[in-house]
Amino acid sequence: MSQGELDRIRSTYRSRDASGETPYRWDNPGYLTYIQSLERALLRAVADAGVRLTGARVLDVGCGSGYLLQRLREYGAGDCTGIDLMESRIEEGRRRYPTLNLQAGSATELPFPSGTFDLVTQFTCLSSILDDDLRLAAAREMQRVASGGWLLSFDMRGKPRLGLRPASSSVTVPIDGRELRRLFGDPALLRKAALTFDLAQYFGRHAVVATALAALPPLRSHLLGLWRVA
Repeated sequence: MSQGELDRIRSTYRSRDASGETPYRWDNPGYLTYIQSLERALLRAVADAGVRLTGARVLDVGCGSGYLLQRLREYGAGDCTGIDLMESRIEEGRRRYPTLNLQAGSATELPFPSGTFDLVTQFTCLSSILDDDLRLAAAREMQRVASGGWLLSFDMRGKPRLGLRPASSSVTVPIDGRELRRLFGDPALLRKAALTFDLAQYFGRHAVVATALAALPPLRSHLLGLWRVA
């Protein structure tokens, strides 16, 4: 990844992590609603695609501090490895989840042999890479280390915001179906997932309403896909 793009991503997320106004907090009911919607969709997709999670060697690219990787471990995965560009997030993850193998690094230069992992995941990592060629390079690396296994992508599909909360200061690009096929080819499974963050925020204290809304595909803000990697 070019140094300029690396520096831009680091600066963006350094500012986001330092902000005291972030909604991505465990004491925020809207964030809990959103995460629970994601986890339900994740488990359904893995089961429907026939992915064997029990004992799987997993790599999460753009793992942050490791929360979703830890959840995969709790769902039955075996050795779990995470890589993230932000060293501060990796340090925090090592404190929180000492059983995970977390390291700092770039998605475009994964330090693992081909076919190391049974499942490689990315959760809203690719949408943070604005350069099309670099995004493709990261996708190719994910496929390389997942050869013979599975690849999972969960990312924003570009649905317009509903205007219920201020826009995020993070610059991202939508990862829609066409872009996913450019990056990974035809998926074994591809579906809309996760209630839009706007609605999750607004109805976070009303779990029944939020669950009912999450059942409506037009109100889901992300695409969840699985690919069998040759």
